[in-house]
Amino acid sequence: MSKRCNGFSLIELIVIIVIMGILTAYAAARINFASHDAAGCAETVKASIRLAQKLAIAQRVPTTVSVSRACQVIVGGEIYPALTGVTVTYSGGVANPGGVAAPGNVTFNGLGQPFVDVATQMTTARIFTISGGDLTRYICLEAETGYVHEGTANCG
Repeated sequence: MSKRCNGFSLIELIVIIVIMGILTAYAAARINFASHDAAGCAETVKASIRLAQKLAIAQRVPTTVSVSRACQVIVGGEIYPALTGVTVTYSGGVANPGGVAAPGNVTFNGLGQPFVDVATQMTTARIFTISGGDLTRYICLEAETGYVHEGTANCG
């Protein structure tokens, strides 16, 4: 009577684990994390602008949101950390973009209207261009209403 073992030998298991490790390393290198960070930054910027507007309306005081070029967002004293591999640029806001405030600052008055700074109301839509990896997203802030949405390069 012969005793027969069913299953894998130790060498076969080690070979399978090594092959799986190589495939995992190859797959992880092909994932584009910068695109994921850019998408997350776009959502954070939209949500932060909306939050600042809602806080301004609820508290009837001017509230400012700041967005840095590395996607560090500050609103209501809360700081959301910057992301590596993500770039934020800005355009619009006033007909003469020589305002006092940093380009990424938007202040909402107690009625929820967007201002470039405390004294200068926005006259054109402000566009936040967020890019990272192979992804580019455009966040538009409308001048009159403060409506925030995703759009094209010209907020169309």
